[in-house]
Amino acid sequence: MAVTSQIKAASALGEVVVKDWQVAGLLKPSVIKPVITTIEKSLVIKPLGRLKDDDLRVLREAIGHILG
Repeated sequence: MAVTSQIKAASALGEVVVKDWQVAGLLKPSVIKPVITTIEKSLVIKPLGRLKDDDLRVLREAIGHILG
């Protein structure tokens, strides 16, 4: 999933606002976009952060709605 700090007023279907973005270790308020992709593990420089339980639950629900 794509994480961005470019937050628009009207969110798109499947977007998830990270409520505890500071606790998750993110630098700015962020949104998770409904874009699923894979990358080589060797390309990951470092983790951005770790979602807390409430944000992770909302993300899982959104993925369930997207995938049906």
